[in-house]
Amino acid sequence: MKRIILTFSFLLVGIAMIAQQPQRRKFNPQEFKAKLESYVTQEAGFNQNEAAAFYPIYFEMKGKQRGLQRQIFQLKRNAPTTEVNDQEFAIIIQKIKDLGVEMAQLEVTYYKKMCKVVSPAKVYKAMCAEDKFHREMLENFDRGRNRGPGNRSK
Repeated sequence: MKRIILTFSFLLVGIAMIAQQPQRRKFNPQEFKAKLESYVTQEAGFNQNEAAAFYPIYFEMKGKQRGLQRQIFQLKRNAPTTEVNDQEFAIIIQKIKDLGVEMAQLEVTYYKKMCKVVSPAKVYKAMCAEDKFHREMLENFDRGRNRGPGNRSK
């Protein structure tokens, strides 16, 4: 009888502990974009007009980069598994590298556009802020938290 009560007690404690653990939220792209925009705006010191001019160009660039990155991932994921000669792998590698060069050229083009609507100093601050934002997001993700930069508990 004691064994049944003890087993039942451990079972209830285990269920209670599992129920108290916070549920992980799914990734929300709109929420991520809003947090990124807010963070970069604050860090770069954009006013409302600068932000309105900067972000359409910035997000257009990011969209095109995502498309190129998808192509790179597809080339890497869909690598031939059957016997393929080195020449065919060299072709795949060259395609991946060409896409990387295209992505870098795209970035140069768009950063020039950004520097026309916002001062280069603020574009530079925005670049640094974006890196910092992503780094903090990864640190928070690594710790199992579902918070973004600037939302750290003190």
